[in-house]
Order: sequence, then structure tokens, then C-alpha cells
Amino acid sequence: MTKENNSTHDDQNPSCKINPELSRRDFIGTVIRIGMLATLAGMVYPALSYLAPITKRGPAGGLSDVGAVDDIAVGDAKKVIVAGSAVMIIRTAQGFKALSAVCTHLGCLVGWEKARQQIVCPCHGGTFDIEGKVVSGPPPKGLPPHDVSVINGRIMVKV
Repeated sequence: MTKENNSTHDDQNPSCKINPELSRRDFIGTVIRIGMLATLAGMVYPALSYLAPITKRGPAGGLSDVGAVDDIAVGDAKKVIVAGSAVMIIRTAQGFKALSAVCTHLGCLVGWEKARQQIVCPCHGGTFDIEGKVVSGPPPKGLPPHDVSVINGRIMVKV
């Protein structure tokens, strides 16, 4: 086959050259640049998302209003978000208790089981007592408590 026949064959077959202006070297260079940008974005995004909650949270240590005293019946509980953290407010005959609503095992949100008066993790069956101590299951430690007080008929929680 001569060079003349080979060039004629390429000109007749449009699938041989998709874009005659884009060389193989340019294509590979573009793919490498896109890959580098994706890698950079994959490293920068987690760092920025780690810092984002700090800026949203506001000043630490303040009291947050989570509702009226009448919103929670004795023996019942309510989950609320306070300063970006899930908190469970439990009303007992003696008053209110505030505990983290995030299971210490794998971070699932726990729920209140009124019949047993226990906090239950729906993911892996961990249970906690009304003080937040582990009763059974895989959680390695209890639920951290938060300060709670009642001011003018409103439940105030400090996270």
C-alpha cells in the first residue's frame, strides 16, 4: 500500500478523525487538567465544609429557647436542633433533662420510647436510660448531657 492510498482511505472514512484540530496530545492534556481540578476540589471541599459549621453556629455558651414548658408532657420527650446539634429534651416529674440526640456508636439520631422510658437507637439497638447512660447495645459511652433551665415558662438549653 502506498502512502497515497493510505491518505485516501483516511479521507473517505469520517470515523478515523473525529476532530482534525484536536491532537491526541491536546486531548490527553485536557483530560489530565480536568482530573487535577477534580482532585483539588475533592481536597478543598471537605476542608471548607469542616469550617462552615463553625461560622454558622454563632457564639458558644449562650442559652437557646427550644419551646414552651407545656409543649412536652411529663414522661415524654422532644428532639430539637440547638446550635447545629441534635438535642433530646425529656420531661420527668422532677423537671427537664437535655441530652445529645446523637448515638455515641455511629452517630444515628436516637429516639424516645415512652412505654419503657428509655432512649433507643434505631440503627443498632443501643438503649440508654433517662440519664443518658448505656443500658445495652454497642454504644461505647453514654449520651452527653446539656444544661437545661426553665425561664418564664420557656425551656432554655445551653450547648
